[in-house]
Amino acid sequence: MHLCLLFVIEEMIIVQKPNQLEEKKTVLTMGFFDGVHRGHRALSDLVIKRASELNLCSAALTFWPHPRLVLNKDPHKLRFLTTLNEKTKIFSRLGFDFFIIQEFNNSFAHLSAEDFIKLIINSYNVKHLIIGKEHRFGKNAEGSINIIQQLASKYDYTFEEADIIEQNETNISSTKIRDALSKGELEKANLMLGYPYLLTGTIESGSQIGRKIGFPTANIRPIDPLKLIPADGVYAVFLNINGKIEKGMMNIGNRPTVDKTHQHMIEAHIFNFDQDIYDHRIDVALIERIRDEKRFQNIDELKNQLEIDKVNIINILSVYNTDNFENYFITLPRTIV
Repeated sequence: MHLCLLFVIEEMIIVQKPNQLEEKKTVLTMGFFDGVHRGHRALSDLVIKRASELNLCSAALTFWPHPRLVLNKDPHKLRFLTTLNEKTKIFSRLGFDFFIIQEFNNSFAHLSAEDFIKLIINSYNVKHLIIGKEHRFGKNAEGSINIIQQLASKYDYTFEEADIIEQNETNISSTKIRDALSKGELEKANLMLGYPYLLTGTIESGSQIGRKIGFPTANIRPIDPLKLIPADGVYAVFLNINGKIEKGMMNIGNRPTVDKTHQHMIEAHIFNFDQDIYDHRIDVALIERIRDEKRFQNIDELKNQLEIDKVNIINILSVYNTDNFENYFITLPRTIV
């Protein structure tokens, strides 16, 4: 029997301070886990499997805020695949008993590799530690798998190294996913993620230009300003609005044909939809990028292209079963209808 079940824990517990596990012993993995991509989820599967085999609780530890923000290493360039809230929701769906949010501050940043391991092991009752071979920790990133091996007997834990997941003989990483999204390579990014890239935002009022040409749009303001916005262009998307999945087309860019201000915007035209959703939250799953944004000679040319885009996107999305929403909106609860 899994020990955690004795405490009737039906959902993942979020831990935000050390020594909150009430003596529950854990199998733990750690990292920033941006995107919670296929590599992270393979690691998660291994942690949960080992926890079951060893009669321990499963735990994932992440850091917040991002170390680069604390250490002032080009923080203005930092963009995330997943916000902390999105990341937490994904981990809750993976089956973990505990999700640990370790505060990353200057004091924590300057821990030696051994002091780092000592703090983690003792604070979260770690009996078995699983990390990827490239994981680094401690001051100046001096900690490695070799340090973990050397300290195992001293701090009474066992450990193992997780295999790295590859795609087309290339290691999957958050950095490579960010790079692919920034270049407009959505298919490549989604394959590494294992789910469509997600944007969450609030609907704002706009200039109503789209409505005048038969393509009313919802203007989306991302909830987190540090969320990475993919390359400009036109995308086939699913949208979650008030718990219902809709189909649509989304443009990211400066609207060069109709807007001389060069304001960067995210706009979604929702098919067969006519409701007032200003100030509502919207979740967008990016399925396919169909073309670059471009400037047209006039409004009629733009409208003709939008008609073509709509037909193409309807065909693209027709092969997807919206009943399987959880494959597209991995951060949403399974009870959606």
